[in-house]
Amino acid sequence: MSQISTDVYGRRYRVGESDVELLGRPRVWMKRAAWAVMAAVSLFQYGYAAALPAFIEMNGWTARHALLVLAVWVLCQAGSAAPAAWLYRRSGRNPELLLLVAAALCAAGLVSLAHESSGFGYAIYGGLGTGLAYVVSIGVVTEWFPERIAPAAGAVSGAFGYGALPFVLLTGLFLNGALLDVTAVVVAGVLVTAALLIRRPPAHWWPSHLDPHHWAVDRTLNTSIPNNQPALRHFSFRAAVRTGVLPVLFVVVVLTAVMAFFDIALLATSRWPAVLIAVLALSTGLGRWASSRLSDRLGRRRTLAYALMIGALAQFALIVTVENPIAVVLAGVGTGAGYSLLVSLVRDWFGDEATLSNYAVVYTGKAVGGVLGIGLAAAAAPEAVAGLVGLVGALLAYRLRQPGRPLLTLPR
Repeated sequence: MSQISTDVYGRRYRVGESDVELLGRPRVWMKRAAWAVMAAVSLFQYGYAAALPAFIEMNGWTARHALLVLAVWVLCQAGSAAPAAWLYRRSGRNPELLLLVAAALCAAGLVSLAHESSGFGYAIYGGLGTGLAYVVSIGVVTEWFPERIAPAAGAVSGAFGYGALPFVLLTGLFLNGALLDVTAVVVAGVLVTAALLIRRPPAHWWPSHLDPHHWAVDRTLNTSIPNNQPALRHFSFRAAVRTGVLPVLFVVVVLTAVMAFFDIALLATSRWPAVLIAVLALSTGLGRWASSRLSDRLGRRRTLAYALMIGALAQFALIVTVENPIAVVLAGVGTGAGYSLLVSLVRDWFGDEATLSNYAVVYTGKAVGGVLGIGLAAAAAPEAVAGLVGLVGALLAYRLRQPGRPLLTLPR
C-alpha cells in the first residue's frame, strides 16, 4: 500500500509500490524503450547532416537550401518541446498516444523526403515528431529513475547521438527513395513498439527498495551530495523566471546550440561529411553519457561549464583543418553534454513539481541557437566566432548559482 512521505527538503515521495507491481516487469524496461526511441529518431539530426551532399545531388538543391531545411527542422524539433511537455503532463499514466503520433509524424517526414523535392515536409513533420518523441523519452526515464536522474537521462539522451550511426553509414554507401521508405517503416516500428511498453509511474513515485529519507542525506547512497544540493523550494515556471537564473540558463542553451549546429553544418558541407558526422554523433552520444555520470562528482554546473569550454577550444582547433578528427571528437563531447545535464540541473535548482515543463522551456533555446548556428555556417563565418560563443556560454554556466542559496564552501 502506498503512502506519501516528505524529506527534510520538503520533497515528496510516494513509497510502498515496486516497479514490478506497477508494470509487471522491472523499470529498466522503461529506460530501454526510451533509449530505443531516442536512437531511432537521432537520424533526423545527424543522419540528415551526413547525407546532405547526397540530398543536394538527388533533389537538385543548393547547399543553402539544404541547410535551410535543417534549420526548419531544428526550429520545429526544439520549438515543440514546451507544447510536448504540456501534452505529456496531461497524458496520465499512458503516454502511448503521444508516441503513436510521433511515429506517424516521423514516418511522414521520411517518406516526404523520399518523394517530395522541397524537403520541408521532412523538416516540419520530422521535426515535430522528433520533438514529441524526445520529450516523452526524457519524461519517462526521469520519472522512473528519480534517485539517479542524471545517469539515466544521460544514457537515454546519449542515444540521440550515436543512434544515428547505422543510418549515417548506410547513406555513406548509397541513398535513394527506397532507403528512406524502409527507414520510415523501421523508425515507426520502433516508436510503436515502445508505445506499447511505456507507462508512467504515479506522481512522486519512489523505488520501494530505497529509503528516501536516508537517500536525501546519506552520501554513500546519493553520491551527488554535496555537489548537487536540492532546490530550496519548488519553483513554478513564473517563479523560476523571476529568479533570473532560468533566463540565463536559456541563454546558455542558445549559445550551446549555436556552437553545436555550426559544427553540424560545417562538417555536413566538408569533403568527408559521412565520416566526420559519424565521429561527431558518436562523441556527442558518449559525451552525454559520460558527463551525466561525472556531474554527480563534480556538480552539474561545473561539469556543464567545463564541457562548453572543451567545445569552444575545439572550434579554434577546427580553424587549422575541418578534417581534424580529434577536434571533431572534442566538439561533439563539449556541445552534447549540455543537453543531457539540463533536466537534472533544472530539477536540482527549481524542484520536482515542474521539472519537465521548466526543462522544456529551457530546451527551446536549442531552436534559437540552432538556427543562428546554421546561419553562421551558411554565411561562411570563421570557426573562431563559434569558439567565442562557446567561451561566453562556458563563462555564463560557471557563474550560474542555485536560486536562493548563498555562496558557501561546503565541507567535504
